[in-house]
Amino acid sequence: MTTRLSGGVIPAASERVFPPGADRPGAPVAVGPAGAGPGPALERLASLVAAGGVVAADAGVDLGDGFRSARIEGGAGNRRDGVLAALRVVGAAPLGAPAAVSVALFGIDATRPLGAAATAAVAAGRWAALRFAVTAAEVLGPEQLVTLLGLTAPDGFDPFPDGLPSVVGTHLRQILDPLPRPRRLALLQDLWAAVCAQEEDRRHRARRRATQAGDDRVQQLRERHARYLDDEIVEAVRRTVRREPTVADAARWQAPLWYREQRANAILWDCLAATVLVRLAISVADRGSAAALHEHRAEITAAAALLHKHHARLAAQAIEGFGDLPARPGIVLRRIAQRPDDAFVRAAVADARIYGWLALENAIDMLYAMHDEPPGLVRQAALRWAEGSMAAWREAVGLFSPERPARWLQPPRLGLAEGLSLGQLIERGEPAPEHVGDLLWMAELGDALAVLEGHAAAEVRYGPVLHVDWDPPAAERSPLDPSLDSIALAAAGTAQLAGLAGLRAGTAVAAAARRARTWAGLVASLQEAAAVAEALTAAFVVPEAVLATDGSALPGGMELIEIARTARQIAEWGGYMGNCIGGPDYVDAALDGRCVLVALRATGLLVLNAELRPSARGWRIEQVRARFNHDPEPELAERFRAWVAALPPPPVAAPAEAPPPPARPRRGRVRTPAARVAADHGASLGTRAAAAVAEAAEPVGLLARLAPLLTQSERYDHVGARIYPTAEAFRARDLAAPGRAPVEPPAVGDDLAALTALRRASPGALMRALAAALEPGGGLTAAQAWRAGGARPLTAALAEYPGPQLRPLAVDAPLPGSLRTVAKAPGIAEARTAELVAQRVRRALGGLLRAGSAALAGRRPYGIDVPMLCACALAVTTWSGPGVPVLGPRRVHVAGFPASALNDETGPWAAAWPDAEELGADRAAFWYRIVAHGLLVPAAWLEPSGWPALWTHANRRRG
Repeated sequence: MTTRLSGGVIPAASERVFPPGADRPGAPVAVGPAGAGPGPALERLASLVAAGGVVAADAGVDLGDGFRSARIEGGAGNRRDGVLAALRVVGAAPLGAPAAVSVALFGIDATRPLGAAATAAVAAGRWAALRFAVTAAEVLGPEQLVTLLGLTAPDGFDPFPDGLPSVVGTHLRQILDPLPRPRRLALLQDLWAAVCAQEEDRRHRARRRATQAGDDRVQQLRERHARYLDDEIVEAVRRTVRREPTVADAARWQAPLWYREQRANAILWDCLAATVLVRLAISVADRGSAAALHEHRAEITAAAALLHKHHARLAAQAIEGFGDLPARPGIVLRRIAQRPDDAFVRAAVADARIYGWLALENAIDMLYAMHDEPPGLVRQAALRWAEGSMAAWREAVGLFSPERPARWLQPPRLGLAEGLSLGQLIERGEPAPEHVGDLLWMAELGDALAVLEGHAAAEVRYGPVLHVDWDPPAAERSPLDPSLDSIALAAAGTAQLAGLAGLRAGTAVAAAARRARTWAGLVASLQEAAAVAEALTAAFVVPEAVLATDGSALPGGMELIEIARTARQIAEWGGYMGNCIGGPDYVDAALDGRCVLVALRATGLLVLNAELRPSARGWRIEQVRARFNHDPEPELAERFRAWVAALPPPPVAAPAEAPPPPARPRRGRVRTPAARVAADHGASLGTRAAAAVAEAAEPVGLLARLAPLLTQSERYDHVGARIYPTAEAFRARDLAAPGRAPVEPPAVGDDLAALTALRRASPGALMRALAAALEPGGGLTAAQAWRAGGARPLTAALAEYPGPQLRPLAVDAPLPGSLRTVAKAPGIAEARTAELVAQRVRRALGGLLRAGSAALAGRRPYGIDVPMLCACALAVTTWSGPGVPVLGPRRVHVAGFPASALNDETGPWAAAWPDAEELGADRAAFWYRIVAHGLLVPAAWLEPSGWPALWTHANRRRG
């Protein structure tokens, strides 16, 4: 059989391809004389591939003894990619004459100046610029390519680390061909600058974070501050009784108004000092300590002066176990003013973030306490404190967040009295003096912490107690926003957008794109095209047999199968994979049912995309690619092909004019045991399953609350119709106006329709919806999500049927053919949908817990019970965190009332293992983890009173 090499080349009759039998598409080979020994050549080929990748073999590198490198036809990439990859490994000499190398890289229009510029780029190690110029060779002229070859990047950063130039070049042609040539160079230069600017910003934020100590210092500083408060209270009691206080004196002591006002002022001053300290830390990271001290001199002086001598002594004194660690941030600023050398300043500002956290935490606790006070003298004192002026502070330091006052809507005077906010007064043109109760100083501290963490500003929520989020979650990037992580990803995402927008010469889209002066402007012009929105809202036609595999594991491994259902979904794929799978050709074919688009995920990341086409013999793999259009790993590709081969054949519609053939009597057909059970018990099972769903109405309703939180692309069925109620309908279920009768809940069918949408959602979409639901005001508490994830209506219905034949109905995996019909029966279908969604919600809870999501692990779940607490603790322990130990290593007796033990087979810990395994716990690793670090629980769950209180609280929820 004739061996074809890449480019359609057939070896000469006197040549042979080594190793013999190499036929895998894209495989590297050595081509040489038939009678020569290939051993040394194959060794050099292996070294070439190891250093430059498989594509380097396409360069035709001289391997010695008359052999040259090549590849079997069918692999990703072409000769241009191969020459560029090999050039970095072997240099230009083994590739041929310099002119030939230049033509291979840039095409027949290559000039001597271009070749010289490329040689200079190679000598300077500017490989990214060379790759970029090679990629753009078909959209720019030689003189423009010389300009690209002169581009530079930040030290140690490669703007073009991956992606085959031939593939990225195709993307650039799709984007730039409709644009005039002079504009193309400016856009490509801006793209390079944007990618480098994003990296510079990332490094800038990393430098700021690197100045700060780790979170392990939080507890130490919190304990030091608590010791300071103890000392302060002792001093206050001594001042009241005018002698050394006894235990009885301390027990009788009640905080007088002067002490409450003193504590409120101390919390305010700590926030102001912490704001200055955090701002100083930012400047030290950006400009060095000397410039930072000069810039913030007035702020440091003003903040340090807030501390009275007596309180400064208590906060600065050395304490056994803490050394001279300051209890308050003002002491840190005083010491910096006294010792302005660089080493001391950098060490001192390392705790700035933690001082800021604690100051903000104390302020919020104080505000809650003030609002909980009944009317009386204490509340009047709080109001007087809130009416205090901030004028002296502002005169000394100015406004740290000057843009906030004009739009500040926080109720004045802590909301304890009527009045207009600062923003309302400014809008009316009235005098707007700032008072302590306006709480603008809290937002300034949050802004400083947010900038230190890499955000533009903190997020605030107005109310009786101001909530300040200094580390808000990053906005989820739209699949329509091309990534600027690399040139290849930016080009792929923009080309995908150009295809959806219909960017072609002579169109209105092209006219808008021609006006763009920057790459961001080009992207914005494409995003505004109406065709993009229309394409993303439509849903694909996917056969049920294929759709049933969505979310299941690829046989032989842990990769999860994901079936595309909308253009938005594949736009997300393309944004990460660096390909054009979200382009119009794929979208149109998927909308018509002419293809099915599939992805594989490993540890949450995409590793493979494939296009499947229906044929008379089953499903045909049209193409399968890894990231950046590379060939996938051979073992993974083989397992994927085996999975495709096992798929049920695509449905074939009978010709409309052909009458149905007469039915033939079935003779001697032997039914499988599962088929017999399904036929005998299917109807009764449907009745029991429907009853079980009705009995599980409460957890089913809780599950349905997640549906409105799915992304827009997950909210439509296969014909684009909405398949579940809006978020307003679900809120109406729970809220009724005061004095009116409760709103009637939507019908059960609405819940089941919502569950259908949840079942079709990808694991990532479901996890995002659950995380959103668990946020304050999101509609679900963690305890409710736990109960919802425990709904098992189908398992309850199956409990009355002996034998294992029907058990697969309750398993989240593709069904055998004998059970597919019964799974669609009324009652059973609804129960199975509810059960599978509940199982997936339970797994999503485990994913959030394992990731340390603030929505679940960031606060103690309200209403947590023993099964949930035990299962979560078991899971976190087997993962070795995130969590803190509540038992020492090798300990099995759990503290708290009622008593329990990890090794008690009849106790709550043993009973929680099935639930823990649903979360993703590794039961086999549990005792190894107990020996290593003991039982772990999320740290935030232990606040404020520790494990015994948490265990007692959970036991109160029993029954």
